[in-house]
Amino acid sequence: MMNVAILALAVLAQDRVETGIAAEHPADKDIGKNPAVLFHDDFESGAPGERWDLVRTIGKSEHPAVVTEKDSAIARGEGSARATLRKGGFIDIGLCKRLTPGRDEVYMRHYVRYGRDYGFHSHGGSGFCASSQPQGFGPGGHAGRAPEGDKFFWSTLEPIGRAASGKAPGPLIFYSYWWKMKPDGRGKHWGNWFRPEADQVPALETWTCVEWRVKSNTPGREDGELDCWIDGVRRGEFRGINWRSAETLKVNQVSLSQWLEDRAYADSGGGDTRTVWYDDVVVATKYVGPKTDKP
Repeated sequence: MMNVAILALAVLAQDRVETGIAAEHPADKDIGKNPAVLFHDDFESGAPGERWDLVRTIGKSEHPAVVTEKDSAIARGEGSARATLRKGGFIDIGLCKRLTPGRDEVYMRHYVRYGRDYGFHSHGGSGFCASSQPQGFGPGGHAGRAPEGDKFFWSTLEPIGRAASGKAPGPLIFYSYWWKMKPDGRGKHWGNWFRPEADQVPALETWTCVEWRVKSNTPGREDGELDCWIDGVRRGEFRGINWRSAETLKVNQVSLSQWLEDRAYADSGGGDTRTVWYDDVVVATKYVGPKTDKP
């Protein structure tokens, strides 16, 4: 992962918790029925991942990729999703959901908890993809080059996956590809960064509420947008983004993911595992906000 470009942002002065549609649904009760909600998964019943279109894995492991966490000291409610990368096992685990039809504006709120073993990783977080090939997921082998403006753009809100970033799991950034992204000094196009300031570092062994918003640009204009909230406080506003060249290109995928190759463990904080928990996912056309207390 390369810090090719840190793009313009607005620093937000007030630590004000913003309320959204979650305030209309105490404890998220019936939030999936809200007309603004496109997808909801609280991992309370059924096999983890069964509400998603794909549980994506790379590598082989004798352990399941995603399991239900029932430990009451860890899980939110009756259950949460637990995914663990293991050296010698899976190097990539992802939950992928297709949005049909695609949208020009999407919000995604979820809770994440990084284990004591986490250290750092290569990539992984919550993200979106606008793809002209909806049968696939993600950018599909385009690392190192800018995509075509009518083919795809994507981004993940993820911790910086390198030990040099300081405290694990690292500050959150948007790692992004789009047709107007900036190249490095050798002409290669690696993920550009949109970095909130001040740094937002999720605490290990603590549930953090993360939400992002993407708004597509009007083709021919630089009016695309990107935002993030941490525990309900807006921590990043990024404006003037030319995401796409064609109006037909819509945000049609969201995902949760983590990736670390075996050879990278030693330089990513050591250890042999990376455990992360997910819960209370809501994808919507309006701001969601943190889950409220029980009624």
